[in-house]
Amino acid sequence: MNHPFTEEEIRELEKQLSCPNGEFGIEIGETMNETNIRMTLNSIDFLTLKNDNVVLELGHGNCGHLQELLGAAKRLNYHGLEISETMYEEAQKINADKPAEFNRYDGNTIPYANHFFDRTFSVNTIYFWENPEQLIGEIERTLKPEGCCVLTFGNKEFMENLPFVRGRFTLYDRRRIKRLIGKSNLTIEETREVTEQVKSKTGDQVERKFTMVKLKK
Repeated sequence: MNHPFTEEEIRELEKQLSCPNGEFGIEIGETMNETNIRMTLNSIDFLTLKNDNVVLELGHGNCGHLQELLGAAKRLNYHGLEISETMYEEAQKINADKPAEFNRYDGNTIPYANHFFDRTFSVNTIYFWENPEQLIGEIERTLKPEGCCVLTFGNKEFMENLPFVRGRFTLYDRRRIKRLIGKSNLTIEETREVTEQVKSKTGDQVERKFTMVKLKK
């Protein structure tokens, strides 16, 4: 795989992907929205949103996809949480005219009451979760009974060949995600695997394989 990046630039790209920051972070947010949009739209569809649902997204980036999400059902109540101050600010700026609530969080504790959300989802963030077991527990705690969560991630065998995937990433396959979910009271209701052609963060055209896992409370 050819790319024009130096080793130092690759390390910086990995750092920015885990938590976009500053002017370069804004650019990374735009690139992530562009390259991940089909993953995100597939995830929104997999959520089976219903009218009046209260929805949480963990790690929304610049949230350039919010219009599509809000169009998936009527009167949706969207909440977004981000660890990146840059993405939190960008999402508010881009979606200033839309009904949404954005907040920052520490990546471990979801600052909402028990049984608050009908639907929760997260796309391409699980690699960076500091304490996956704790966050899965928080997702479970804040979901309403019969609520569901969709986690979407690039498959391990695809991700490990990308030049910017280094020590900051924890990669997942079906076995690893099953072990993680098994430590909670959530159950895996359905799993979907998708293959698509996409331009990677380094500009290479690649065949990306990703998995969407629907968890039920």
